[in-house]
Amino acid sequence: MTNPYSVYTKNMENVTTKEDLLLKVYEKILSHLNIAKFAIEEEDIKTKAESIAKVTDAIAVLKTSLDMENGKEIAENLDKIYDFCLEELLRANLENNKERINNVIEIITPIYDGFKEAVKNLRTQNE
Repeated sequence: MTNPYSVYTKNMENVTTKEDLLLKVYEKILSHLNIAKFAIEEEDIKTKAESIAKVTDAIAVLKTSLDMENGKEIAENLDKIYDFCLEELLRANLENNKERINNVIEIITPIYDGFKEAVKNLRTQNE
């Protein structure tokens, strides 16, 4: 049996800042979305449901962590995007629909890329 704490510490080895953590969350979301798509193809309902549940949980955490007061329009837009993604994931799970998962991937990928670029720029400025 795997020790949950050792898994956690192994996953967190490369996470040193909140920016790194955010990128890691998006990477895990994209990974689990692809696992869910593959599980649908393989008719592996259990794996599909588990992967979608993990993505849903992660998006819910991102949604609740939005700073609506300071983030203003960006936070409001992300909130709407996350709501849409959660709705698509619910439908994807119910319908075994890969296209709905693809919709979420197409939305999350540019957000992830944008954050990744912002982190890169932030690190360049701080050098």
